[in-house]
Amino acid sequence: MDLTGFSDPYVKASLICEGRRLKKRKTSIKKNTLNPTYNEALVFDIPFENIDSVSLIIAVMDYDCIGHNEVIGMCRVGSDAEGPGREHWTAMLANPRKPIEHWHQLVEEKTMNTYVSKSATASSKPHIVVDSPHSE
Repeated sequence: MDLTGFSDPYVKASLICEGRRLKKRKTSIKKNTLNPTYNEALVFDIPFENIDSVSLIIAVMDYDCIGHNEVIGMCRVGSDAEGPGREHWTAMLANPRKPIEHWHQLVEEKTMNTYVSKSATASSKPHIVVDSPHSE
C-alpha cells in the first residue's frame, strides 16, 4: 500500500520461453483498493507443439503515476512450475479456450528472477512464434 493506505493494483502476465519474455498482457488498474477483483481474460495463443516450452509469470503490480510501478508479488504457471502453478497449467490444457480460476500464493520478485533473463544472446532466441490480434 502507498501513503494513503491503499494500492492501485493490476496484473501483468508474461509468456516465457527459454528464459525470455515473448508476450505480455495486463489487466485494468483497480484504484484505491487492497482487495481487487478482476473479471478479465488474458489470452495467449500458443501452438500446441510448443506448449511444453512455455510458462507464464503472473505479477501483481502497484501502479504509481509518479516513479516506478512496484511488484507486490508474483507466481509462475507452467508444466515446469511447482505445486499450484503446475496444477493450474494442467487444468488449462485440459479445458482449452475456457477460463480456469485458481488461487496462487505470491512470492517476492527476487524469487522469480531465476526464470526470466533480462538479456539473452542472439543464439538463445526462443524457437516459437506466438501470433495474436491483441499483441502489444
